[in-house]
Amino acid sequence: GSVPLVACRMIRMSLEYGYSCDSTSGFLAYAWAALIILQDIEEAYKWSKLCLLFPEIFRSPALLPKMEFFFHTFISFLKEPIQASCDILRKTRQDLLMAGNIQEGYVAGFFHCRQMLFAGTDLAIVDNRCTSTAIEMANFPQVDEYICNMSHHLLILKLIGNDSTKNPFEAFKGVSNEEIRDEDDLLKHAVSTGEFGVVQVIRFNRLFLAYWFKRYKEAAEMAALYKPRTRMPLIDIYHAFYEGLTAFHFARKLSQDDSEKWFQLGGKSLSCFKTWAVHSTWNWSNKLLLLEAEYHFSIGEMEKAEEKYYLAIKSARQHRFVHEEGLANELFFVFQVSNGNAEEASYLISQARFCYERWGAFAIAERLNTS
Repeated sequence: GSVPLVACRMIRMSLEYGYSCDSTSGFLAYAWAALIILQDIEEAYKWSKLCLLFPEIFRSPALLPKMEFFFHTFISFLKEPIQASCDILRKTRQDLLMAGNIQEGYVAGFFHCRQMLFAGTDLAIVDNRCTSTAIEMANFPQVDEYICNMSHHLLILKLIGNDSTKNPFEAFKGVSNEEIRDEDDLLKHAVSTGEFGVVQVIRFNRLFLAYWFKRYKEAAEMAALYKPRTRMPLIDIYHAFYEGLTAFHFARKLSQDDSEKWFQLGGKSLSCFKTWAVHSTWNWSNKLLLLEAEYHFSIGEMEKAEEKYYLAIKSARQHRFVHEEGLANELFFVFQVSNGNAEEASYLISQARFCYERWGAFAIAERLNTS
């Protein structure tokens, strides 16, 4: 589109004639183009970070929530710990709503709840935030953001094991004339109204749940349906993670002829995380190490796989991703069982259960008891 050209023109005019508050639009548009079109993380980070200085430079504090909204929703997690973004987005959401920027405030609220999930925040806290966000959203006709939050909230409830007693779709009554009783109705609504972003959110949520509950066939189907990529960089990254793990699972299970496509999919995810981990060791190194462990396991390089599993667990613990620490322990358990190491496997599965319970994912912990 013309956005990159307009952005470059605005920046050039700012350089020639001086900066103003309006210059921020050009800077943000250029940062977005650098990320989505050029896939240049450093360039996108540099220009969007620069925008955070503009409110002080132009003595316009009202600009700050908008700058922080963009930076922490779309850019910061590529370089900075995602846990820090969660905290800032919560305040930014409140500031935007207070300033009357309703839509941006609700988008910030949705991504705040989203980032809490990916950061490994206690799911009981995420549940409470999703509930309070839904109550606020129901008072305004911001249906697009609201329905994304409902699907996300359902995901949280399924992880906790409360989805049979608590229905986030109940609150949708009165917000829309259309009857939406569950996520299937929500998906039909999004498809019929052309809300592609909402469709992609639902598909990712189903991929996420299918993988965590070890419904690998469904996870592969949802991962494939999620394509082509959306303009939601954070969700795209986690899509690559779970698609890669799913692919290496099938690469191990199928014959050599059938496994080739899965190795290609897994290799693509692995390549992406090698790039992303260069920019943020904190956020992405444990995921890269786990993908590498699964890859080595899949091709029979057992010593390398064992080393990577240990490092993935250590990295997840160091960087406070308790859910992914649990996942690394669980996958290492599968590896040890396949090698006949029952004593080590028993310890690993108990550690995985402990991590899942700390995360608040009691339905996942229960799965370990019944599998």
